[in-house]
Amino acid sequence: MRLLYIYILFFVFISCKKDPHINPYDNLNPPNLNDTNYFNNPASFSAIQNNIFSPYCADNPGCHDGTFEPDFRTIESSYSTLVYQPVIKNNSNSTFQYRVIPGDAEKSVLYARLLANDLGVSTFDPNSQVMPLTADIVYDPQRQHEWHNVRDILISNIKQWIDDGARDIFGNSPMEPNKVPEMRGCIAFAAGQTTPLNREQPRGNIYIPSNVSYVDFWFSVSDDLFESNQLTYNQVKFSEDLFDFDNQEFRSLEVVANPIIETGFYSSTQENFYHKYTLDMSNFDSGDLIFIKIYVQDDVNPVTEIPTNGSDYQFIKHFSFTVL
Repeated sequence: MRLLYIYILFFVFISCKKDPHINPYDNLNPPNLNDTNYFNNPASFSAIQNNIFSPYCADNPGCHDGTFEPDFRTIESSYSTLVYQPVIKNNSNSTFQYRVIPGDAEKSVLYARLLANDLGVSTFDPNSQVMPLTADIVYDPQRQHEWHNVRDILISNIKQWIDDGARDIFGNSPMEPNKVPEMRGCIAFAAGQTTPLNREQPRGNIYIPSNVSYVDFWFSVSDDLFESNQLTYNQVKFSEDLFDFDNQEFRSLEVVANPIIETGFYSSTQENFYHKYTLDMSNFDSGDLIFIKIYVQDDVNPVTEIPTNGSDYQFIKHFSFTVL
């Protein structure tokens, strides 16, 4: 009986043993496939960032890693520093206005900086390097950089992205900027003369001899969308006090169809001067220092004052004259 009791206890014990835990993920051997294509359109901006800007541009220390614009570190910084962003380094002919102009790769400096002739020399400017910099002929004369194996297809992807409208990662078309008109220059002639009056060099106030009866003032402004003779409002004020223009009368500027072309504030460029005002000098005396402001308007922005009280003092002096 005692032996039977022991056998019963033994069977009870083994019947109460907990079943082993079965992990459904044990011995799971998924196929090792790496065929996922996250960018089914290689000409999308997401693909261009992943395939071009990140590996070939942002990885170059001291270049487009945030040191210089365009900033290719993130997809957001790349887009915001490319599309409709003004160029900093242009070619000798100042061909380009923006880094990327949606719909026109040929006018976009991003595309131009990638192109080279058969000798590896930049077609953008012979004195400039081809991008990416580490693949330029100067630094890679044997063309061993991996870029050269894929450059044609990657450049064509960039061209297609631009020509298709330079859409963002969500497929949205960018908005064209509309900046306020900008100052380009102020010059003056004794009425009826063709030689500009002298001024304090290099771009200070204009010197008007006391025996001059009338002075033709000409003004050059630029706008990102319009020729300056298409701007409206077109008024001018003169004041002895830089901070007292509010009490001065508006005078209408004449806007001519054919501008005179002269050097403006920037001595390296010739500017179109469309706006003119002939000033009667009989109300001014020798020693007078007079400040000038003009007022123009484009189709979007409020009336623009040029220069403003917050402008660089060089601009303010450029828009002034002294009676000798």
